[in-house]
Amino acid sequence: MKKTLLTFVAFSMLGLTSQVEAQVVEQGKVIVDGYYGFPNLYSSIFKTAYANSGTEVNLKIGSMGPVGIRGEYLISNKIGFGLDLGMNSTTLTYSEPTQVYNSTTDTYTTMNYDYTFKTQKIGAIVTFNYHFIENDNFDAYFVFGAGYGNRTFDFKSTDPSYSSQSIKGLIPVASKIGFGMRYFFTENIGANLAVGAGQGGLVNIGLSAKF
Repeated sequence: MKKTLLTFVAFSMLGLTSQVEAQVVEQGKVIVDGYYGFPNLYSSIFKTAYANSGTEVNLKIGSMGPVGIRGEYLISNKIGFGLDLGMNSTTLTYSEPTQVYNSTTDTYTTMNYDYTFKTQKIGAIVTFNYHFIENDNFDAYFVFGAGYGNRTFDFKSTDPSYSSQSIKGLIPVASKIGFGMRYFFTENIGANLAVGAGQGGLVNIGLSAKF
């Protein structure tokens, strides 16, 4: 009986040890997330603003991101510090017919000039994560981050009377506050989902790796 009890206790301890070792969030671990976010704010604004204007020809709106990569180092089983690098861009192109006066012939000619407007933001923020749920496969945390963010606005045209311009945003700041989750399919590879405000969009999803 004693031998059976000792065997049971030994196997129970081994199982507990394996479970602890398999925790997603552990002190000293590094977790890296690649993500793609939604929506692209400027893309949504442009599509709404130009939807019913009717004056542009060959209007196209393209976008990338929010897209980024973030890394986190766990200083304890609950708290991690990290770095989030992200970017997003939106490009608007169209042609517009313009009446150009020809002084030689004293007539007007219709010319189609191309216009391009592009805005892009690059951000690098330091993050603080508090993990409130962690088990063998699942991890949930609150995140707050702040740092540098640079948005630029570029305007150019084939119209010879148009002056190309490049403008930088007034406040070079990026931030993030929200809630994130990770689910690991294997010991080191998983998927991530985050919601919140700031860098990364309202919702972003991607893949995760743990080292």
